[in-house]
Amino acid sequence: MLSSHFQNNYQGIDPSFLCAPELNGIELQRVGMAYELYAQHLQVHEVALHYLREVRGISNDIISQFQLGFADKSLCKQFREVDEPAALRGMLQRTGLISGKGHQIFLGSVIIPIKRHGIVVGGVGRRISNVVRYTSTPYPFHLIDEEALFNIDCLAKQPNCVILCKSPLEALSVLGQGIEEVISLVGNTDFTDEHAKLLKLHQVKVVKIVFNQSPYYLQKIKVIVKILKRYRIRCKIAGLPSWQDINALCLYDPSGKLLRQRLRQAQVFGGH
Repeated sequence: MLSSHFQNNYQGIDPSFLCAPELNGIELQRVGMAYELYAQHLQVHEVALHYLREVRGISNDIISQFQLGFADKSLCKQFREVDEPAALRGMLQRTGLISGKGHQIFLGSVIIPIKRHGIVVGGVGRRISNVVRYTSTPYPFHLIDEEALFNIDCLAKQPNCVILCKSPLEALSVLGQGIEEVISLVGNTDFTDEHAKLLKLHQVKVVKIVFNQSPYYLQKIKVIVKILKRYRIRCKIAGLPSWQDINALCLYDPSGKLLRQRLRQAQVFGGH
């Protein structure tokens, strides 16, 4: 089912491109190809690479493994050079990568693809360039699958415990410390019963939530704990102060010792 994010992008798109309620194989293939182009363009953008390596502390291995990318205006030229540019533009609008007005939603952003069973089902961005107007969101995202979580394929190994982060960028910081059993929410989506069912299906017994504990995120933690409890999945909270997230912790301590300490000392929430 197309997510509500996609449905919002339907405005201004030629109705002839909306003939099917689901994306077909060709459209999914085009989405995957677009993300491959983003990954290729990242390698020639030193500013984007500097941001990921130096500002976020993400290694080249992680960049390569998760096919991180970057979107710039040169991609528009490639979109125009195909045999049927109007059809391709309509397809990319329908899949959400191009807005109804014809603009790349990720323009000026580093991009983290979201995959399920190895297939790209969306992506999240972090705007690092001022090539778009200042009112544009700094965190654009694109979701085909509303139930998608970042790194969800790690559940295939049926881990007993997984770490839940609030964003893919934070999950990448955890992965950079050699901890593979980590997932995250995507964009502005909340944790739902469908996510809990997916964890239960893969026999996850414990979820360790690593959100910074501001009043805003404490409310979200309470909701997640309540959902997980319905599926008899235990929930523990790693102690991060309100002002610190995982990225800040890992940049402060690149060795990962503090992160692992926080994870070991995670406490059961609310007696659950």
